[in-house]
Amino acid sequence: MELAIIIFYLIAIFGVGIYCNKFNNTIDDYLLAGRRLGLGLATGTLVATYFGGGYVIGVGSEAYQMGASSYWSPIAGAVGILAVCLVLKKMEGMRVYTVTEIMENRYQSPLLRLLTTILSLLALLGILAGQINSAGSILASLGIGNTTVCAIIVSAFFVGFTAFGGLWAVTVTDFIQIIVAALGLISAACFIIYKGGGWSSVIAQIEAANVPSNYFHLLQGTQPSYVLWLILPMFIYTLIGQDVYQRLFAAKDTRTAYRSAVLSCICLLIICAFPVILGMAARGLFPQLSNPSLAIPTIIRAMLPPVFSGFTLAAIIAAVVSTADSILTAATSHVVNDIYVRYLCKDDLKDQQTQQKLLRLSKIMTVAVGIVSTVIALAIPSVLAVLNSSYTLFTAGVFAPVVCGLLWKKATRQGAFAGLLGGLFFVALGWHGVSFLGIPVDIASSLLSVVLLIIVSLFTYHETAEI
Repeated sequence: MELAIIIFYLIAIFGVGIYCNKFNNTIDDYLLAGRRLGLGLATGTLVATYFGGGYVIGVGSEAYQMGASSYWSPIAGAVGILAVCLVLKKMEGMRVYTVTEIMENRYQSPLLRLLTTILSLLALLGILAGQINSAGSILASLGIGNTTVCAIIVSAFFVGFTAFGGLWAVTVTDFIQIIVAALGLISAACFIIYKGGGWSSVIAQIEAANVPSNYFHLLQGTQPSYVLWLILPMFIYTLIGQDVYQRLFAAKDTRTAYRSAVLSCICLLIICAFPVILGMAARGLFPQLSNPSLAIPTIIRAMLPPVFSGFTLAAIIAAVVSTADSILTAATSHVVNDIYVRYLCKDDLKDQQTQQKLLRLSKIMTVAVGIVSTVIALAIPSVLAVLNSSYTLFTAGVFAPVVCGLLWKKATRQGAFAGLLGGLFFVALGWHGVSFLGIPVDIASSLLSVVLLIIVSLFTYHETAEI
């Protein structure tokens, strides 16, 4: 029954993707949904971009092991979306496709755009590989096959779906999927707590599992530095992530983008509490679970009736797929806009035949990026290893040039290159054992790159040469 429900759900979503293909007439339609998203669709796709494998499976796994403090990661993402509003103000009126395109406009450097594009692509490929692994693990827990087979099945589904429909299909299905995912997890959490004898009874069972003393507290007994190290990586990534900005660029105007960012923050703060609750409940009900990443699928299958669990597991897969297709379209926009259009295309972009050519290329590149990510997922099975390395390289190299360039008028081209290359250098030092006063390398490298950019910019800035 569970499997039948999941298959039916995936087929229905794939049908939406095929239907939305008829709305794709230009590259703007395919990569940015025609820049016509209203408040509801913009909010839905932005929330769905975050509420995926990382925020369901990942946070659930962290909650199983560490407790309530795992909620800080969703908090960081939600607050990061609000912070993006500050950067959006500086982009008002720009008709761009990618964050890295802004780098060329700001610093007048095609090379800087190319380098940031490569780093962003690496990050997106790694994150996408992590989503594939998450979804593969869920399907494997249903006994469909091993994780490799299930990962291939999932990737074939969302790559084909995204290739057909582009961002229009992604946006429409994101709106549906975030409702399904949110309602499914909230209902599951309430039902499981009720069946477990109420929250007080569940807490008693968690305490009996010999959890740390600070397991139930966000702050009490938790080192402030630990909380900070949880928050900053996601916060920094949100400020520069192409998957985030692509959704905001697709809004019909800046006001809609602002409002969707605020609503997304509120929605994420609410719905992300439930993977934490489910993960903690799983610790009490299944204290000997060998694989914490399957904490939420395990408790759902064990505690819910078959039909209910089928819908809830479909909701979880929906959350994973909604993030995966968002990442996939973001990566495709880099390949098509930042590489092909910028360096290889010599045709008139306003010509209808050129638009059709770019549309076909975008679909081909969507499939190609999906295949590459699947290979990465199968070759590097550790989700955390993929995510950590890709996040670190991207944030260390790109955070300083993007944020400082948009918020500080004295940031110079020389400073941007110093920040980018310096950030990567600091990462290399950290990976070779150099300590930055106990600060995690992903955070230290990003912050040190900002310092380096500021110093070099102050030495190279001239009023008459202001960009």
